[in-house]
Amino acid sequence: MGAGSTCDHLLISRPNLHGPALEHCPLPWGHARVLWVLPLTAAEIEFRRHHRHEALEQLFDEAEIIPTDPFRATVV
Repeated sequence: MGAGSTCDHLLISRPNLHGPALEHCPLPWGHARVLWVLPLTAAEIEFRRHHRHEALEQLFDEAEIIPTDPFRATVV
């Protein structure tokens, strides 16, 4: 990430903030699946290991994070 960022891990995830319409995009020759690469802190990765992905997403929703901001505060 950037210098000074506490987000030193990456998570590949569905773009849940925008719903399934963004994840699956029909194209004339088939379809594309869109996933996010989210910057996470070590504490968030550890929380996800112990409490599952959905619990971490709940914390993201409650904190109203900007998912692409590598300088955001940790949610755990």
